[in-house]
Amino acid sequence: MLETRLAETIKHASTIDAATREWLTAELRFPVMATIRKNGMPSQSVVWFDLDPNRADVIIMNTRSGRLKHKHLLRDARLSLCFEDGNDYVTVEGHVELDDDPVRGLKVIQDLARRYEDDPRTFEGQHRVTIELRVEKVIRHD
Repeated sequence: MLETRLAETIKHASTIDAATREWLTAELRFPVMATIRKNGMPSQSVVWFDLDPNRADVIIMNTRSGRLKHKHLLRDARLSLCFEDGNDYVTVEGHVELDDDPVRGLKVIQDLARRYEDDPRTFEGQHRVTIELRVEKVIRHD
């Protein structure tokens, strides 16, 4: 019986609808990013994110050039994010585009730092890579 109730509360979509956008931004969330290692196993890390204001189904993230997640995404552009709030969660899947422009990368991480109430100056001098996730699947449980 529990399986039936659980299955009834899970919704699948190919885009982020308005209600899900609201849920993602209603409070500061720290999603878990999953990339794929060389051996096929997932690699997970907590990341900062923001929704692209100009493209409804793009999520913006950032990483330091050369980090494992950067290397994984260079090899395999598939990515999954999981946002949770207790038993409520949203999982987003898709492919990424990496932007290696260091000027944009620094601006993006500094904007994310402000959003997450961190000091943007911390990232000065770093080569940052912008990660743009193009959403292809959304799974929501609430």
